[in-house]
Amino acid sequence: MDADHYRRTERTQVRRLPERAAYDRATVHAILDEGFICHVGFVVDGQPFVVPTGYARVGETLYLHGSTESRLGLRPGMDVCVTVTLVDGLVLARSAFHHSSKGLRAAATHLEAA
Repeated sequence: MDADHYRRTERTQVRRLPERAAYDRATVHAILDEGFICHVGFVVDGQPFVVPTGYARVGETLYLHGSTESRLGLRPGMDVCVTVTLVDGLVLARSAFHHSSKGLRAAATHLEAA
């Protein structure tokens, strides 16, 4: 494994248009550093949740804004998915099914809460 790239796994491998994916740390960090809202996905008692919240990155650590009393009361060892999406432009059409995003950048991380 290259220290400058994140490891691709069955869980993290992009399936649709994989040639457009980037796994290098510089690209992922740039997306994380530019965004300010993320969506955190997790499962509690078999029920899936996705909660928007603020975040900050320091090195390889993501800090999520939230209270231990909120729905986002993550516990150590919980599997979570954190997604940050940046939209640089939209192409709008008469039909919503034909809208397109131009310059969509996203970073999805699968990690364990600490």
